[in-house]
Amino acid sequence: MPTSTKHAAYFENAIGRITEHPEGYAFVLYYNVPRQLNDLRALLMHLGQLLLRRGWHRILVDMYSIQPLTEPEKAMLAKEWYGGVIARPQRICTAFIMAKDAVTRLSIREIQIYARKQNDSNAFQSLDEARAYLITC
Repeated sequence: MPTSTKHAAYFENAIGRITEHPEGYAFVLYYNVPRQLNDLRALLMHLGQLLLRRGWHRILVDMYSIQPLTEPEKAMLAKEWYGGVIARPQRICTAFIMAKDAVTRLSIREIQIYARKQNDSNAFQSLDEARAYLITC
């Protein structure tokens, strides 16, 4: 159930793409490729800049095709994205489209539990469910 967007890319690199959705949220699509920490960091830095520039706090993340998160990626997400090293709004609301692979879902669940300590975050099986959740944030 991969999603697509017809909107122009705000930022794109080897691991994913960020677009600006006209309903006032950032849409992040992760590709099914091995990731380098620097590529993930760059994607998150641009995501944070977009949210701050637009005054947004909502993100829809399509993780349907993503490969499992590695331990260094989880640590970087916790320290840099959720820990405030990467500039972003203090409070964010994130809707995740769940990964198709069970092992990948387990790797992502750990970081989602961490994310929910400070932010609104939920995982969904469909794009429609995820969009409906974002409206409530």
